[in-house]
Amino acid sequence: MADPLLPNPPIRRIVTGHTKDMKAVVTHDGPATNYKWPPHNQSVSTLVWYADQMPVEIWSDEDFGQRIVNREPEPNGARICVIEFLPGCPGHMHRTHTLDYVICLTGEIDMDVDDGASVHMKAGDVMVQQGTNHSWVNRGTVPSRLGFVLMDAKNEPGPGKISPPPSAPHDGTGAPPNPPIRRIVTTHDAAGKAIIGTDEIATNHKWSGRGMVSTLIWSSDESPCEMWTDEDYGARRIGTQPPPNGNRFTINDYPAGMPGRMHRTDTLDVIFCMSGSIDMELDDGAEVHMDPGDIMIQQGTNHSWINRGDETCRLAILLIDAKKGSLPITA
Repeated sequence: MADPLLPNPPIRRIVTGHTKDMKAVVTHDGPATNYKWPPHNQSVSTLVWYADQMPVEIWSDEDFGQRIVNREPEPNGARICVIEFLPGCPGHMHRTHTLDYVICLTGEIDMDVDDGASVHMKAGDVMVQQGTNHSWVNRGTVPSRLGFVLMDAKNEPGPGKISPPPSAPHDGTGAPPNPPIRRIVTTHDAAGKAIIGTDEIATNHKWSGRGMVSTLIWSSDESPCEMWTDEDYGARRIGTQPPPNGNRFTINDYPAGMPGRMHRTDTLDVIFCMSGSIDMELDDGAEVHMDPGDIMIQQGTNHSWINRGDETCRLAILLIDAKKGSLPITA
């Protein structure tokens, strides 16, 4: 029997936590090894982290990336994984009752939906999938690696908790991110068929005084997540921390030479380095360096992003509401 497919290159997984005296530290830095293979053995799914409650637990010594889990997360839970699809990997139509955030990290891939419709993704594209029937097919010549976050969502149409759109634009302006960020959003038509609702450049930006630009892709203000409305949750005003039981998915661009700023939020942060490189400083001067393809799970730790390189670093960052600890939040 042939050896099972392993991610190539290996997936570097960084996890932060706290010491007993509440100092922010890196608790794990090495290859992610919790693999799962489908029967055709032409793709491999690697679990990075898991949550089984909302707000998320971030004050535990457990490595939630070592759990044996199902495709669909538990109620109020989340599953964070990376899937690598080999060329010729056959598709399989399926759906889950989840709000899915998808980041194309390397390669290209097609996602087929109902009635033969398809959308093609390249490295750098991001997708929001709202419980739609779909199939991933690699029709290219090189492997494709996708980052996934599956958030528990409502399994039937419902009114949800709908907030009004932003009442005012963000303060401050600046240059838009370069290259532009392609945002794909799936939804359902009146007959319940899966369709591509939006496929365009994301335009909801927020600029910081240090030069960083944050682009909102999607957000949620409840758990299970609402995914049965016509609202564009990527059009909301971008805050620092998601609302209680909510999450916020952004793409952050950090320009070369950008100085850091120490801060923290009561959140579980899922961070994919998409391009460029960056240093994250923690307490007592400790640092961790991230390159493209690296993934970080940050558990409410004090930190500062510093770009010492000569090119912009792009991070995909999902903040999920988490249990509050004894540390104060800094502005």
